[in-house]
Amino acid sequence: MTDPRHLAAPPEALDNDPLITQVMTTHLVAITPDCPLSTALRMLASTGVRHLPVLEGNRCRGIVLEADLITYLASGSMSSLDHATVAVGTLTRPATPVPVSARRSDAARRMQTENTDAVLVTDGDRLVGIVTATDLIRSLACIAPAAPHTQGPTP
Repeated sequence: MTDPRHLAAPPEALDNDPLITQVMTTHLVAITPDCPLSTALRMLASTGVRHLPVLEGNRCRGIVLEADLITYLASGSMSSLDHATVAVGTLTRPATPVPVSARRSDAARRMQTENTDAVLVTDGDRLVGIVTATDLIRSLACIAPAAPHTQGPTP
């Protein structure tokens, strides 16, 4: 009987496709949908993160991307007073999380499919991490074989 689970990569490549838990960041900085845009901007600036999961109680409602906030601000559709009154929930993207059993390739495919640079990771209903494009690049850099050292011509 064949395994009904879909493998993210062929079995021979699984060693090069680590579990998402080996790639994800577990230190999460989150926000609630009722927070004003100014709070989100301060959180991004003070913490150095570029993605804010949006939590409503214990439920993850989605994610706010730094790029989306910048696009919104650059559109000129709001005054400086709106920074304090526009709620983060209006700029929240829906985010379909991947389970902790997923692999790095699952996160990469999800980013491509959803046109985003971050994927949330859940264990059941609980948000436990985030994988960003930076995390993917970092993980690939760590496993890529080192380039052979070349020497210049000898004098």
